[in-house]
Amino acid sequence: MNHTNILDDVFNKIINSTGIFRDRDVLRHDYLPERLPHREEQIRRLGEAVAPVLKGSRCSNIFIYGKTGTGKTAVTKYVLNSLEIMARKINAPVSFCYVNCRLAGTEYRILSTLCRSIGLSVPFTGLSSSEVFDRFRASLDGLRITFIVALDEVDVLVKNRSDILLYEFTRINETLSESKVSIIGISNDLRLKEFLDPRVLSSLSEEEIVFRPYDASELKDILYERAQMAFHDGVLSEGALSLCAALAAAEHGDARRALDLLRVAGEVAERKGSSVITEDDIREAEKIIEHNRVLEALANLTL
Repeated sequence: MNHTNILDDVFNKIINSTGIFRDRDVLRHDYLPERLPHREEQIRRLGEAVAPVLKGSRCSNIFIYGKTGTGKTAVTKYVLNSLEIMARKINAPVSFCYVNCRLAGTEYRILSTLCRSIGLSVPFTGLSSSEVFDRFRASLDGLRITFIVALDEVDVLVKNRSDILLYEFTRINETLSESKVSIIGISNDLRLKEFLDPRVLSSLSEEEIVFRPYDASELKDILYERAQMAFHDGVLSEGALSLCAALAAAEHGDARRALDLLRVAGEVAERKGSSVITEDDIREAEKIIEHNRVLEALANLTL
């Protein structure tokens, strides 16, 4: 069989299948649902913390702590998106920029992202980070806005690049006359404080919100809501749903892990030509995810 025939078989199998997925994208990490079950308290607390910007005041700097998959990023994006919508309604000069420090990789790229968010173009290379920071600060001040900088996985930045950039942000309001800046730092490492300069820590930890891990019951609620959107009716069995939640609960209550299990299990069932997701599919998905995790860890080892 030639390559074209192989691919025709693969593609036609999906096209002609009864269908497992209604929308698999709702199981991906970057999907932001309209509801975030069991995070109402954190939404309220973060909302209360940032609300003063709607009246023209700078809000407190906030540190958000919690292990991977506890809803930190989703809650932060949800609250800031809602804040920006409200600001538009009342014509309040409020804006924000979310940056994942691990994905950005360097201080320069973090600053470039912030610059682009306020309409300032900077070259990919050729400038020092301090020069980019100065340009960002000058342009921001000219906008006369209250600006919230959300730095996700800020622990990666601090451990790899020191806390110099964070220190600059703690001092930025002293040099602004027309705009105001607040920082939201999101960390997967509860020990981040140990790595911070005391001056940075005192300025950035004006308010703290801790996200505890989800338990199996909470994960089941989250998975049920996503499954309703992700799969066709009758695809996911109760047993498979419960097993998926239990496995993720054992993995420090990681909702991302739970969603990955559900998505990969759906893909396993789909490739088998099945119309339902079983407990065996969940277990097979767990093996696939663990195998990929090991391969990724090996690839990241430095010789």
